[in-house]
Amino acid sequence: MSIKIKQIKEASLLDTENIKPGDLLISINGNLIKDKLDYTFYASESKLSLKLKRKNKLHTIELEKDFYQDLGLEFYPMKFRNCACNCIFCFIDQMHPESRPSLEVKDDDYRFSFLMGNFITLVNLSQNDYKRIIEQKLSPLYISVHSTDDELRKKLMRYKRKFSIMERLQFLAENDIMIHTQIVLVPGYNDGKNLEKTIQDLEKLYPQVNSIGIVPVGLTKFRANLPKINTYKAEDCREIIKLANKYREEFLQKHGSGIVQLADEFYLLANKSIPDAHYYEGYAQLENGIGMVRQFVNNADGIIDEIDVRDTTNSITLITANLAYPIIKKFAEKVSKFYDISVYVVKVKNKYLGEEVTVSGLLSASDVIEAIKEDNKGDLILLPKNMFNSDQITLDDKKLSVIKRETGTEIQVL
Repeated sequence: MSIKIKQIKEASLLDTENIKPGDLLISINGNLIKDKLDYTFYASESKLSLKLKRKNKLHTIELEKDFYQDLGLEFYPMKFRNCACNCIFCFIDQMHPESRPSLEVKDDDYRFSFLMGNFITLVNLSQNDYKRIIEQKLSPLYISVHSTDDELRKKLMRYKRKFSIMERLQFLAENDIMIHTQIVLVPGYNDGKNLEKTIQDLEKLYPQVNSIGIVPVGLTKFRANLPKINTYKAEDCREIIKLANKYREEFLQKHGSGIVQLADEFYLLANKSIPDAHYYEGYAQLENGIGMVRQFVNNADGIIDEIDVRDTTNSITLITANLAYPIIKKFAEKVSKFYDISVYVVKVKNKYLGEEVTVSGLLSASDVIEAIKEDNKGDLILLPKNMFNSDQITLDDKKLSVIKRETGTEIQVL
């Protein structure tokens, strides 16, 4: 086991040592190094013995450092561990066949759960993985539970091995690993009484189970060979909100924390007001679509300040999807008043994945370009940041520059 060194930071602790890019780091203080997490954990000691390899020759470097001092080694990205499940609602299986390649990856890696907040199933973990999680205190972890009924969970996720989710969660909790859980709610499967049982079971592990995030199943038009699944209507969402609030009130009295948090979609679909910021208790599941609208509304003034309105700007067009349209419409009124300028809102239909997909984070460049050409009244267009990845590429594998070129309009990403 080893990891290849990509480069050494200039003027870092190891910049003067006999280390070169391409060398393999074998071990630190006798501990084998499998990835960057091992490196970070074992390199925290003050006295270090590094074993390295170059062209089949081993050499050792001994050094002393302060606790927080960085050695300066940089490595190639870690590879994801693949998912062992075949969920009936897996969004990767419902992707457009021409989506960007990274969206084809079914990752289920506990290391990236710790580093980036990715949700994992625990199904592919070995005893050595659990040992490492405990030893290195890889906490918090983000875990997709969906149901604490093992047979129902197996039906939803279609894995083959025998597995008890509550036993695994109990083990992690007993070893002081904080857990944020996710329930993807599927009509007729894990809602109703099944949902109540799952909430009740998970609450027993509080505070180690620190949040229970509930999100509605997402469905695209690409569901060939997948089971038929319905979507939630407004009345369904109101009932789910009522049920969640019942448990939140109970848990607030008991623990001082509501624990249960619903995705913004439930409130928007039910035409209900988004909860205040205290509901989200620090926004632990923001990337799961839980609290994004509240954070946007509360930060509206700062977002308005970001808009690059110039003397030549006569009007602005805001691009959004169907679900957030009422929120963006109110935001547009504030922008218009602040800059004393005409502001329009264009609601984009998701033809790329199907019109049942109504969130702005899943808008494609092709749909946005078409909508702008059909209904743009502004000479400055504002696009939502969440429709791009970190490289400013959309899910249909197009760069921001393509949208600018195709529309011929000044564009800013907020």
